[in-house]
Amino acid sequence: MNHTQESEKVLNSYGFFVSPDELNTEEIIDARVARRREQKWLEMFSQWPKFIQFRFDKVKSRCRKGIPASVRGQAWYHLSMAKYRQENEDRNCSTGKLFSYYLTKKPDSRIIDDINKDLPRAFPEHEMFQSDSCGQQSLSDVLKSYAIHDPEVGYCQAQAPIASVLLMHLPPEQAFWVFVQINEEYVKGYFSDGLMAIKVDAAATELLIQNVSPKGYRLLRKLSVDPLLYTIDWYMTLFSRTYPAPQIYRIWDMFFCEGVKVIFRLALIIVRETLEVGPSDLVQRAHRCDNDMDLAALIKQTAKQISVDDLIEKMNKLQISDLDLAQACKQARQQLTEELRSKPKRK
Repeated sequence: MNHTQESEKVLNSYGFFVSPDELNTEEIIDARVARRREQKWLEMFSQWPKFIQFRFDKVKSRCRKGIPASVRGQAWYHLSMAKYRQENEDRNCSTGKLFSYYLTKKPDSRIIDDINKDLPRAFPEHEMFQSDSCGQQSLSDVLKSYAIHDPEVGYCQAQAPIASVLLMHLPPEQAFWVFVQINEEYVKGYFSDGLMAIKVDAAATELLIQNVSPKGYRLLRKLSVDPLLYTIDWYMTLFSRTYPAPQIYRIWDMFFCEGVKVIFRLALIIVRETLEVGPSDLVQRAHRCDNDMDLAALIKQTAKQISVDDLIEKMNKLQISDLDLAQACKQARQQLTEELRSKPKRK
């Protein structure tokens, strides 16, 4: 971006530098409605165990409507159970605060180098992560602390945008514990060597496409499209590189409440829209593709063009149950395990 382009950028209400045209497209919420919704969330926080145990449908409904920006960070902190994880870990920490203890340690020098390289790339268009802002140091603290917390995983480049979005809503210590929960409870194994968990979920996505979009599935098989081609960026960054604010926040509101199935549902809707039920010119363009790379690129391009409100509405109507998802993941895991066994071993 040159100096002239930079000078034309303005700061939006989410902390991003955008063009004036983009500023005019921001969602406008009536202040009285926002305050009323905020009060409902504050009431839920004060009775959180009761709502989670006995009124979870109400929590889910409010997450699907979108969490008010003023309480979104604390909602994620509660929904992910990071609040209780932190309290438990700190209670058993001899130094009082486990995150503070991690900050006194240093991971492997190669990890530090990799993190330092990625800090300026995380969200350079956000005010927090400008070179002269505090966000890069907070991001470094969270990522290095996680590398100490889980040395087997260490650091993966896709973790940086996830941690960055958390830091837009939470102080570093709370962001760290939500990040721990994402890694260990929501998408366990996504950042491990070999990416086996990502490969399983990509293969499971393809199996589910067979059910929700038979026509689309046939085209994917005809061109031998590896599902990793279009899912790996979505899944490893939890769509944070696909959708801008506040759309990505709406998706994460649901993700923290309902789990990884939200990510699957979103992927399935995007693929089905592109290959079968979307605008006729889009579907025709998809079926004119004659190679796997072009079709995968079109699917990823379509993801950025469908409004998130439309996606969420269609996601909530998608006839895919938790059992369907579990069975697809089990089948995908078995298939990948068999493929690995059948490969000749290197001498």
